Amino acid sequence: MDIRDFLKRLKSRRDIGDWIVHHRIIPRIKPSYSVPDFPLNEAISERLKRQGIHPLYIHQALGIDLVRQGKNVVVMTPTASGKSLIFNIPVLEAIIEDPETHAIYLYPLKGLEQDQIKNLRDLAEGLPIENPCEIYDGDTSSYRRRKIRESPPCIVMTNPDMLHLGICAFHEKWSSFLRRLKYVVIDEIHTYRGVFGSHVAMILRRFRRIASLYGSNPRFIACSATIANPKELAEALTGVEFHLVDRSGAPQGRRHFLFVNPVPESSPYTIATRLFVEAVRSGFRTIAFTKARKITELMHTWINEGAEDIRERISSYRAGFLPEERRTIEERLFGGELQGVISTSALELGVDVGGLDVCILVGYPGTISATWQRSGRVGRKARDSLIILIALEDALDQYFMRNPEDFFRRSAESAVINTKNPVILRAHLECAIAERYLSTYDRVFEVRELIPTLEELEREGRIRRGRKGDIWFPRRRYPHRDVSIREIGDVYTIVDEERKRIGESSSTRVLYELHPGAVYLHRGRHYMVIDLDMEDKRVVCRPADDIIYYTQAITTEETEILSVDERKRMGRVDINLGTLRVTERVIGFRKKHIHTGKIIGEHTLDLPPMIFSTTGIWMRVDEDIIDMIYNHGYSVPGGLHALEHSAIATLPLFALCDRLDLGGVSYPINPELEGAAIFIYDGHEGGIGLTKRGYECIEPWFSSTLRLIEECGCEVSCPSCTQDPKCGSGNEPLDKRGAIVILREWLELEAITKTV
Repeated sequence: MDIRDFLKRLKSRRDIGDWIVHHRIIPRIKPSYSVPDFPLNEAISERLKRQGIHPLYIHQALGIDLVRQGKNVVVMTPTASGKSLIFNIPVLEAIIEDPETHAIYLYPLKGLEQDQIKNLRDLAEGLPIENPCEIYDGDTSSYRRRKIRESPPCIVMTNPDMLHLGICAFHEKWSSFLRRLKYVVIDEIHTYRGVFGSHVAMILRRFRRIASLYGSNPRFIACSATIANPKELAEALTGVEFHLVDRSGAPQGRRHFLFVNPVPESSPYTIATRLFVEAVRSGFRTIAFTKARKITELMHTWINEGAEDIRERISSYRAGFLPEERRTIEERLFGGELQGVISTSALELGVDVGGLDVCILVGYPGTISATWQRSGRVGRKARDSLIILIALEDALDQYFMRNPEDFFRRSAESAVINTKNPVILRAHLECAIAERYLSTYDRVFEVRELIPTLEELEREGRIRRGRKGDIWFPRRRYPHRDVSIREIGDVYTIVDEERKRIGESSSTRVLYELHPGAVYLHRGRHYMVIDLDMEDKRVVCRPADDIIYYTQAITTEETEILSVDERKRMGRVDINLGTLRVTERVIGFRKKHIHTGKIIGEHTLDLPPMIFSTTGIWMRVDEDIIDMIYNHGYSVPGGLHALEHSAIATLPLFALCDRLDLGGVSYPINPELEGAAIFIYDGHEGGIGLTKRGYECIEPWFSSTLRLIEECGCEVSCPSCTQDPKCGSGNEPLDKRGAIVILREWLELEAITKTV
């Protein structure tokens, strides 16, 4: 059976075909070839031919030329387009020419290191290179780490965590490697966004300082999935200029894209499971992406219980598995032993699992970029493929089900970082100074701009200034372990009653998710939080597998305007961008039935507030607009609250983020602005650039928000437009009709007529 026959069968089935709302065929793309300006090294060329790689695609030839010219290069082409050859070929050529040449390859996940080292060793086989590459990460034994440092390979593959903790912190042990460092490769740069990306930007600046200390000035080569700003992101991450290669010459097979909307008549998870089983039984190699570990395991369980004939040919895959478990699944999938896998986003990145045929997206992945990245796992080598997007009862899922044309027209989002986040900057400046003293003549950091931060660190006793006042020294040697590069703020350790470590949490989420009485899910087990020790940064849990509920925090939020940095007019409203002091309180929690979501109890809590400064936008709603809402008979607080929720839901259309990265509050009366107002802010101390991105595209952002609300078929509120599953006030009050009045007035569109 081919893909077209399979599609005909799906459409004819009432239990599936009735929910198909759109079918788009994306035509084949033929390959485009080219050659570099100068021939490849003869041995490398012969090795490529033996692997069936000849000739090169146009983006490969252009990228290799730019790298050879000594340029910093960022490559943005689709999944499986051969981007790795753009850095592997010139790096191997340089090593053959000078065997003492070194390079460092940076990957966001350990699984990518394992995958890429196999490919690189295969390419280097037979070449005159003695020790081409080794992995140096947290899974590397202490013995192997010492051997790698003492006798470094030509290429070290690692991740940002190890670059921060193991290489920058102990750079003296890497002196021979760093003296001949010529290339730094940063793969999957689109993953370096938000908090994580802001940390990595500081680590890369520290690494540039260290390389300079040993006399090297490496070239940077970066690769990215499809995003709106690859060059801008690469430059923000590294602090150096880049040349962009974004015209792909790789072929693509015909792709069929189905939009399936079973909501609210049927469960999307049931439909996804049914489609997965049907695809595997029809002989197609299939991957299903879910949005949560729990759903991944639930679907796997259903299939094991209801489709025993394929049980041995499928597996689940997610974070939390041991490294050896993940490697085994990857190898079985690549080798064809497994025909199907159900995964979280853990398999979204470029681990090579071979040619797949069908991709089932269980819920919109949250961004256009992630959707195409996951879809790119199927249809390799110009084969026909099928992608099925199954909608959940979520705002963006339903938006695209109603507007499939907008999905295919829409370009990828921007990846956003904040290299000036004060919390992140302070932490990494202390690390940088511990690695090498800092002077006003530093080649990487603009020290004169950092004087206030340095003075603050000095007052806290974390660094000390030299007698002349133009140089700073460390107070302690290794502050690195106090910095969690995937979070902002303190890290809390989660332990069981026997003090056995079972996880960790950031300080920004601990009060919301790990307060006393909260239910914590870890590796399929339920735990109840029995103690939150905020002084020792420890959460104590006990197993609670017999509970029938989950918990949701009840919260309140308040904002205080600290500064207005920018202001602009959009239609009938002033949009303000600036710094806010946010006070968030967890005042209680609800117990909800694990299957129905029905509230079965509420409990109060007495916890300290979370107070932090961040970047946000805010808008005052004029009195005449408030009067319009009131005169229509709509709820004013409900309209403001609905607009806040929906705007937060649609910002991921323009910035690579999750709605959980954002916060918001609406006021019928705000004392500072003396009127109704809506605030939306970055949910992390210091801000990570998300609302700034929203400010830059405010009109299309709010136009999309209006369209989301207006096109939803509900009357007042529903999960597909204005309800937020994480709302601290239980989605009360909400009235989308009032939100529509506000947005239409702000955007200077025709006023709505009364509908009640």
